[in-house]
Amino acid sequence: MENLSKVTGLQKLLVATAILVFLVLAIGSVLTHRPQIDEGMFADPARNLAEHGTFGTTSLETDGSPLLRIANRTYWVMPVFLLNVAASFEVFGFGLTQLRMVSVLWGLVLLTAIFMIAVRVSRERWVGVVALVVAAGDYMVLETASSGRMDMMSSSLGFLAVALYLVLRERSLLAAVLVSHTVMTIDGLTHPNAIMAWLGLVFLTIYFDRSRIRLSHVLTAAIPYLVGGTVFGYWVMLDAEAFRSQFIDNATMGGRMQGFSSPLANVIREFTERYPHAYGLRAASSGHSGPIYLKSLILVGYVAGLAGVVSIRELRNKYAPLIVLAVIYSVVLAILDGQKQTTYLIHVVPLYAIFAAAVANWCWVNKPVLKVPVTAIFGIVLFVSAAGMAYRISQNTIGTYYRPMTAFLNESARNGELVMGGSELIFGLDPHVNHIADGRFGFYSKKRPEFIVTDSAVEDSLEQSEQLFPAFFEYFPKLLREEYSIAYENAAFKVYRRKH
Repeated sequence: MENLSKVTGLQKLLVATAILVFLVLAIGSVLTHRPQIDEGMFADPARNLAEHGTFGTTSLETDGSPLLRIANRTYWVMPVFLLNVAASFEVFGFGLTQLRMVSVLWGLVLLTAIFMIAVRVSRERWVGVVALVVAAGDYMVLETASSGRMDMMSSSLGFLAVALYLVLRERSLLAAVLVSHTVMTIDGLTHPNAIMAWLGLVFLTIYFDRSRIRLSHVLTAAIPYLVGGTVFGYWVMLDAEAFRSQFIDNATMGGRMQGFSSPLANVIREFTERYPHAYGLRAASSGHSGPIYLKSLILVGYVAGLAGVVSIRELRNKYAPLIVLAVIYSVVLAILDGQKQTTYLIHVVPLYAIFAAAVANWCWVNKPVLKVPVTAIFGIVLFVSAAGMAYRISQNTIGTYYRPMTAFLNESARNGELVMGGSELIFGLDPHVNHIADGRFGFYSKKRPEFIVTDSAVEDSLEQSEQLFPAFFEYFPKLLREEYSIAYENAAFKVYRRKH
């Protein structure tokens, strides 16, 4: 067993280099990737809280919307990430960078948690170092860390809860329970996907400490949930009807909950939809180009790591609890998310990074003949992953596509003309522009804006509506065809202007 108190100079250098690379690439992506619709929807209530002291979302169309009284209170998502963003806006002002830097900082927490978990389970510091290096250069980690969504914060809190439990349990089980479940409570108030980490934490507690658990530990674990639940319950009861309307609409929109009706089919869709899309085996989003299929090498590396820890008896025995965690997370995610959003893989990828590090370390120690091949393979996969993010940064979609589009609107909508597009437009439109975010483009409200803005997200939504909302699938193309013509277009956006 390695002396865990001894940290070598090489290990320090690798960790420092990995964190530096992570920060350079994540911040580069923060500054260059065009904003997404969710980022605008999360930034809006946070800005209102920071600037006006209200927690409503005011950029959305409310006429005919099921999001009841959302202009007054934002209930459709859990509140903690929005509060975190509001604090950023309060200190640094409103902006896309200020939004995204919250996720970058939580990305550092995730890297720390990965290191702690890997070292504690393996009892080998090199496994922790290599796992951190892998995660720091992983495309999915970098992409999520540079996105103004709550996924990085939620994943970081979940893995941090597990890490703190594993570290503290050897000193004080009571402290481990209290601290880990306090962090888990915050995670639950950040995103419902925290259910994966909660199940994982409960499993690890039973796996490692089932003979030590007493009623006092159960009661201690309940304390943070009672406190968090009370605070959240008070917030909900301020307008329970609006909470029910908004939260249920978000939970069921776009076929999100369809996994419960066909669990096996949704597990299969993980391998036919989520993973292929995440690792470059599906078409790129508009405004992006290049050999995205090379990202599949990252997936191959993770599959090899998973196969290694399962097939090598020594590793299988050592990493059995993390293997079970990977199964729990993957199955729950497959069933919970019928939309197959790739960003949710951030809850599973850290485990893949640990498995890859474990196999690489085992080969290095036990199979000297494999040292060079393993190092070469690791180098290639890490290079492809980091280079893929560097290439995305070089495309500068915010400067190449987003800003020219918003500049056109700022110039063309000077006299109060209504612009209808995604919430992401709030980062680029001038205050004088009359903008409303309506994903159904007047289907319910009957409004006819002067300008309509579409991108790949709108096209994807339209494609999904063929099955989920046939009336809109028929309505929107007809609306554009009969009442609008293209006034501005680039590789990422189309701006339609109403015919007169």
